[in-house]
Amino acid sequence: MGVPSSQISAVWVQEELASTSWVLLRDIFFVASVRKRKGTSEEELWDFVEDNLRFVAEHLRDQVAEWVVDGSIQRFEIDNDPSPYIRLVATLPSAILSKLRKIDPFEFESVCANVLTALGAKSRTTQRSNDGGVDFLGEHLKVVPPALSVPAASRTAVIGQAKRYKAGNVISETQLREFVGAATLERHKLLKQGSIGLLSPVIFAFWTTSDFDQSARRFARELGMWYMDGITLAEYVAQLGLKESVMSLADAPT
Repeated sequence: MGVPSSQISAVWVQEELASTSWVLLRDIFFVASVRKRKGTSEEELWDFVEDNLRFVAEHLRDQVAEWVVDGSIQRFEIDNDPSPYIRLVATLPSAILSKLRKIDPFEFESVCANVLTALGAKSRTTQRSNDGGVDFLGEHLKVVPPALSVPAASRTAVIGQAKRYKAGNVISETQLREFVGAATLERHKLLKQGSIGLLSPVIFAFWTTSDFDQSARRFARELGMWYMDGITLAEYVAQLGLKESVMSLADAPT
């Protein structure tokens, strides 16, 4: 086995994190290396940790910065000290996420629509078959305080796709490109129906219970898509008071 890159080592550290208490990155990096590089002497492992600690810390800080840009829930915190400390974030809604991954895919589409409703939109799911790649719609999404109003033709609409996937089954750029095509057709349909105006702000939303690969995230950022991974969506459910209704849903048959 060759010497792993600092990027791979950063992934090892994330897998090893198990506490919300601050721990030395150096120590948890060593523990992760022991697990992953079996047969390597302790002296060699410590040398490996010391040589790569700074680079691993940079990768971890870059990950936190990406979550901020993506609007995603931060999974861990890391400080900026030369000998940094790291810890898990305490509020990850794992029970909700686990439930979302078990329910029927059509129920998941309804959950996404309910999130929009809780945000002040008039929302609905699309038909169950031949939906053209669009699963839920929202109109009149609130972008100003409830006491104020904007012209009907200027109210924000949302065209969304919902993917209830297991952990590890990540969304690809190809899937996002296909959705953009479907959502563009749906926007044209809404325009013809008079549901939106010619210049109405329309958001393309792609929400999943899994995650997005790097290429997909980059594509979504460039387009200004509202992309939401499973942990972030579960936090929306929790913060918007939808947890009880989600947890009461039946699991899909396996």
